[in-house]
Amino acid sequence: MDQCKELNSPKVSVIIPVYNTDAYLEEAVRSIMNQTLKDLEIIIIDDGSTDNSLSIMNKLALKDPRIICIAQLNHGQSAARNVGLQKSKGEFVYFMDSDDVLTDKALESCYSSCIQKDLDFIFFDAIKIADKSEDCNYYNRQNQFADRIFGGVEILNIMLSKHLYRVPPWLHFIRRHFLIKENITFDTSLRIYEDQIFCARLYITAERVGYIPKFFFKRRMRVNSLMTQIYSIDKVKSYFKVADALLDLRKGLEYNRRNAINRIIFQMLSAAVYNAKSLEIHERFQLLMIILSHYPFYVSLKSYIVLLFPSTIRLKLMIKERI
Repeated sequence: MDQCKELNSPKVSVIIPVYNTDAYLEEAVRSIMNQTLKDLEIIIIDDGSTDNSLSIMNKLALKDPRIICIAQLNHGQSAARNVGLQKSKGEFVYFMDSDDVLTDKALESCYSSCIQKDLDFIFFDAIKIADKSEDCNYYNRQNQFADRIFGGVEILNIMLSKHLYRVPPWLHFIRRHFLIKENITFDTSLRIYEDQIFCARLYITAERVGYIPKFFFKRRMRVNSLMTQIYSIDKVKSYFKVADALLDLRKGLEYNRRNAINRIIFQMLSAAVYNAKSLEIHERFQLLMIILSHYPFYVSLKSYIVLLFPSTIRLKLMIKERI
């Protein structure tokens, strides 16, 4: 593995796409500015915000010469991240979100582990906090993996078997040369769930992957954020677009990698279809026709049943209560 470090390049490039998060942006950026690892460049890309985000970025840049501000028209988070990646010069890259918080020793810990173990990337855990400071264990994978170096497909299959595969880029600290060598960027054709493609490519390509069992990231779940909007048929159809992209990615790969991608699609679509139980009956029937036509073997029997008969969940709860 090429570990050459460009002359005068920082150890880490932190890439932060921004779109209308002025209420949280300064706290997010300061959590990077205050990292114990100081050899950073902080690339902030304003993706056409209509609030005060750009002004906050520029104000922070005056206080810290490591901050690079970029303003562009709204092209989506994927395009903004790709711009940051193109501008980056660090030995490693980290994709931060503009409304969350990173604990102060996170980048130093990740960098030290990657250098010591010669890793393509390392991943870690997060706590999920709402505006009302409610915690959730969704990003908690501690005590689940051995303390060793994994192959990418190997650890991917372990996580899929335990239903612990998590795709957000902010859970991953990545060697920049690895991304360049494998030509891994974000799919700009997808405006939602694009992380699925990026993360799948990371794991099926990497040879040396590590894990730090620590809650480095604090994920803010906002009521009005894109990911917390009401579940709709369009959201499920977006998963179908991701599935198509993953099926396209699968072409030409050897068996182990193809099989891993099949498992990703199966778990992703099964969860998406299961959650569609709240939709109107005509919408659920429409989804069923799409699934049977294009993805019949990528949805679990349980999800099929719940999609057709959502009342089975209420019945199951009633039986549990009486036992």
